[in-house]
Amino acid sequence: MIIDIIQTVLSGGDVVPLILMLLLMVPLLLISLSVHEAAHGWMAHKCGDDTAYISGRVSLNPLAHLDPIGFLMLITVGFGWAKPVPVNYRYLRNPKRDIALVSLAGPVSNIILCFLCTGVYVAAERFLGGTVVGMVLRLAFMISATLNAGLAVFNLIPLPPLDGSKVLSCLLPPNTAAKYLMLERYFRYIMLALIFASYVPVLGRIADIIWTPISLVRQLLTGGFYSLFSFIFGLF
Repeated sequence: MIIDIIQTVLSGGDVVPLILMLLLMVPLLLISLSVHEAAHGWMAHKCGDDTAYISGRVSLNPLAHLDPIGFLMLITVGFGWAKPVPVNYRYLRNPKRDIALVSLAGPVSNIILCFLCTGVYVAAERFLGGTVVGMVLRLAFMISATLNAGLAVFNLIPLPPLDGSKVLSCLLPPNTAAKYLMLERYFRYIMLALIFASYVPVLGRIADIIWTPISLVRQLLTGGFYSLFSFIFGLF
């Protein structure tokens, strides 16, 4: 991200690879976020609520989902947000079940994208070898697979307003769920504090303890898909 580029410049390192990586990440991130948000809207539509559909949010157009400040934060410090998809719970056929389905749709869409991107990566690795086309494809789809795995895992954390919190709230008694979801007002500030703490020598070690499990699950996801496709393509 941009902070990493600044740190590299200050330390006298080579920023060209980081800039190239950022140029690839921006469009891939926009696509991943668009799929995530559109999946929420599509599932809400299937469950009886057309609010997102009427609002033009069941779309892969990044402009329909882009929150300028959230996206700037995302490419700057690695934590940001898109515009929330509007959902009117009153129109859902089975609110308790459907809220969970709508919430899970976003992360599941990212897992599917991670799966597909990993497949293309392995195919390029196996059939295109060290060609320029193969190298470009591998880099692009490796970044996309990693981004989507990260988005899926991060959004499944059961902390408001992330998707995992809405799934968990469906399993809690109504009064407990309402109090739990009120934590949303603090979450953004907590996340920003953790991200900035990771750049402070002593506090960074504490922040790493929190981020490490997320990173491990993401690696397990991408590694599992990589092993699966390596086995499949190895049969040919």
